[in-house]
Amino acid sequence: MSYLRFSALTLFLVAPAVVGCDCAGEDNRMRHPDGGSGEPDAYFVTQDGGEGDPCNDGFDGDHDGEVDEGCSCVPGTVQRCFRGDPLLAGTGACGWGSQDCASTGAEFGVWDSCHGDGSPTAEVCDGVDNNCDGATDEGCECPAGAMRECYSGTTGEGVGLCHGGHETCVIEAGGSTWSGCEGEVLPAADETCDGVEDEDCDGLVDEGCDCTVGATRSCYGGPPGTLGVGSCRGGMQSCSAAGWGACMGAVLPGTERCTGGLDEDCDGDADCDDASCDSDTACCTPFDESVPVIPSSVELLFVVDRSGSMDFPAVGTSRTRWEELRTAMDSVLPLITDLPMGMLTFPLMDGTSELRSCMVASTPDIGIGTGNAPAISARLVVVDPRAGDTPTPSAIATVDAYIRAHPTSVPRFVVLATDGLPEPNCGATVPATVAAIDTLRTSLGVDTFVLGFVGPDRSGDTSGIPALQAGLNEMAVAGGRPRTGTLRYYEAVDGAAFERALRSILAAATDCSFDLGRTPERPDRVVVRQNGTLVPASSYTITGSRIDFTGAACDAIRGGTVTTISVSDTCS
Repeated sequence: MSYLRFSALTLFLVAPAVVGCDCAGEDNRMRHPDGGSGEPDAYFVTQDGGEGDPCNDGFDGDHDGEVDEGCSCVPGTVQRCFRGDPLLAGTGACGWGSQDCASTGAEFGVWDSCHGDGSPTAEVCDGVDNNCDGATDEGCECPAGAMRECYSGTTGEGVGLCHGGHETCVIEAGGSTWSGCEGEVLPAADETCDGVEDEDCDGLVDEGCDCTVGATRSCYGGPPGTLGVGSCRGGMQSCSAAGWGACMGAVLPGTERCTGGLDEDCDGDADCDDASCDSDTACCTPFDESVPVIPSSVELLFVVDRSGSMDFPAVGTSRTRWEELRTAMDSVLPLITDLPMGMLTFPLMDGTSELRSCMVASTPDIGIGTGNAPAISARLVVVDPRAGDTPTPSAIATVDAYIRAHPTSVPRFVVLATDGLPEPNCGATVPATVAAIDTLRTSLGVDTFVLGFVGPDRSGDTSGIPALQAGLNEMAVAGGRPRTGTLRYYEAVDGAAFERALRSILAAATDCSFDLGRTPERPDRVVVRQNGTLVPASSYTITGSRIDFTGAACDAIRGGTVTTISVSDTCS
């Protein structure tokens, strides 16, 4: 796994375009944007989403693990979703997920799988509302694994032999409790007259014990092992008719001040080296970092289809697919300008009409390098689609040769943006494309993300869409970075969807591993949030200056739904 450093980029989700339905069962009714009972908005249509499953509410009404399956929606839109009990959605660990509206080639699409939503589990006393009931750590006296100092006596702590102990947080049925003070020493009822220790912890040694009037001796009433350590030193006591007197001049352990260079508690550690100073502002430097979700230590090579069909209309707009692609690229590229990147367009622009051209350049239009974002944008203006075909395997072959000729230890990714299948006129097939993409991954370690512009042809015919989707799915799987759900490629039915897909791809390239600017001084006490929501400690690990997410927290990142990650320690 590669561990990456990141440059800033904010991700945005387009607000869902909710589509109503006429659902099976007694709930069959139109849904209204204002909740009223008048005529439904023209944007709302009826659609059977399965028995007992109301459409487009973002919930799993029929409890089959799918959300709004079969329901109509506007292709390219995104809605929040939740597969569990609707009453729990958005509470504690039961965060919302998101799902895309996948194109079917018709006016309306269908909802793809729900990703990134949480589910309730038993409370584990970790500062998170695990069971999503609106209360955090109910029944818990303390967080799991916590430890604190304790002393059950009323007097004498830190005097003579008396000292405190520690108690730990123990998980029990229904919550947690403190274990009770272990390792403490409480005052004894009487002195032992040994001339050494203060057993009753009143600051006097052997008080009341017989002695010769006028005799003197050294004394020390502190805990064993502290005499002569740090600031602690012994004193002298004299014998009177009443017995041994007070120990004069002795310095016993005190409270560590965390500044000044002295070891006041006489444990051998001074100031910030002392564990008791961990939370002192003089020793703990607050940690607060916002981690961008976009990698900077990777290289991207965009492979862009400029065949004639890219001049066809995009779905849901009068603009062409190429115009939508350029708009999306112009929006995303400035935000990742620090990323080394390049671009190959195909078929080759040779200055002719390019009618049925199958030619591909032997090297990318723009080689991989830093600061190439403006050049890529400018190149996309020049290489507008003509009448060429789609020689996709040849384009991947050019990429293969370029990468072999320019080796690097930096992780590389290919982003293939195409609106159709390889063109048989060019001797190109889906199997040949899949084989070429698979070779990039298995031989060179270069994964390929597939962006698909799937839609009707220029005449509006949608009959070819299933074949396009099937072929792009195969390419996406071969590339090693497929999406989950029905559509394995990243769908880009229009510019907005393409932009979201690019952002998701860049987030997915992180592999859920991020480098922090520095190592947290107290990694076990940091607070981690995604999009402002607390992430359970069980969903990440911090090793040095690297944080690795797992489980649902990683799924949310790779699904492109996480826009911000924060890691903080307030030293409290």
